[in-house]
Amino acid sequence: MSTATDAVSIALPKFLVTTVEPKAQDDDKVVFDRYSKQLGEMPLFLVDLKYEDKASVPAVWKEDGNKKPEKTKIKKFADEGNGDFSGKAVSQAEFTALLAKEGKVLLFYLHGMGQQTKQMVEATDSMQTNFDSQPEGVLVVPVDWAADDDGGMLGSVLKHIPLLGEKLGAIPRYWEDQENAMLAGKALWKLFTGLKKEMGSEQLLSLNVMAHSMGNRVLRCMGKEAVEGDASWTEEGLQDKSLLEAAPEHLKNHENLFENIFFVAADIPESVFDEPDGKHAEQAEHALQSGVAALAVMTKRMHVLHGDGTDTALSRESILTNQVLKADFKAKARLGSHGPQSSKIFGLCGERSKVWDKIGDALERYEEKDGEENNRNVHVKDCRPWNTDASGSGHNYQFAPDAVAYYLKHMTKGV
Repeated sequence: MSTATDAVSIALPKFLVTTVEPKAQDDDKVVFDRYSKQLGEMPLFLVDLKYEDKASVPAVWKEDGNKKPEKTKIKKFADEGNGDFSGKAVSQAEFTALLAKEGKVLLFYLHGMGQQTKQMVEATDSMQTNFDSQPEGVLVVPVDWAADDDGGMLGSVLKHIPLLGEKLGAIPRYWEDQENAMLAGKALWKLFTGLKKEMGSEQLLSLNVMAHSMGNRVLRCMGKEAVEGDASWTEEGLQDKSLLEAAPEHLKNHENLFENIFFVAADIPESVFDEPDGKHAEQAEHALQSGVAALAVMTKRMHVLHGDGTDTALSRESILTNQVLKADFKAKARLGSHGPQSSKIFGLCGERSKVWDKIGDALERYEEKDGEENNRNVHVKDCRPWNTDASGSGHNYQFAPDAVAYYLKHMTKGV
């Protein structure tokens, strides 16, 4: 990505799916700002996004607290992003038709915790810019969900504690964002099932999903929603059946809806691909109940991009939210730390764990190559060292040129 110091701007996304409550709505014009709250389970479909009624905004090149400044400057809003964002609300049918008119491969982007609209727009623009530098046509479609709530009364109190206020104030925000992610997952299921309905039996759009950080919680909650209340989605029900055979009818109808799902710097337990174990206390975080097995039915390929221990943001979240606050010293590390793994105390001393064979059998088969580990047909990519080139914490690398090159290699397969 260029680091020129001359005048630059950030383009607003052409399309946006949002689950946040509008600040105002006048006919089909929807206005919202950075202080977003969760709307509910039904998403809004917006086109022609603007900021302060402009399709692009002045930007500056800034570092992201990185170790190699010459590689890491990214475009940021020149102002604080406190102004109004707006877009034209359309029906899902019109939204789908407009996407089809673009004639491009689609990548739906789920942002992580603490990402207000400004940061979501910045990341989308950086990602789209890197895609546009390649000849293949890819359109990034952001999905905005209500992250970075203020944490309520507890958050307001904690953030005023001297020296530690900023870090402590983030704890209740983290918990609230987890709850919001669950609601957003339900909306996401409605989004994609609606797209499938609008596309009909002939799927004309190439759909891919990339989730970053806590956006992966939104993604797995979509998987959980797809099998909610189904009595056959159990270990017993799957004894002699494949995931597809055991799936409820509405999940079967969405087999291979996606070409690829990318779990990037995933802030979900490292055990979500593990084989279910009814005697294990953390069965809810294993493949069947975690939502990941249902996602395997919906996609041809799955990818886990991790920092192999260099993602300090995920290490901090794991220790602070699990081992310290919950006093659970055997709690799992994050998937984005090392990929599928079985960790010991404090998320350390882990061993690579095998993806559940039923997930592997549901996915497209491939041979290990180009530095990707094949864990039962799940692509596992160690993103060192470019994750720390893109972000000082090694966490915000979802839009980095190397990440985009990885997505592109797999998204254009067979297109």
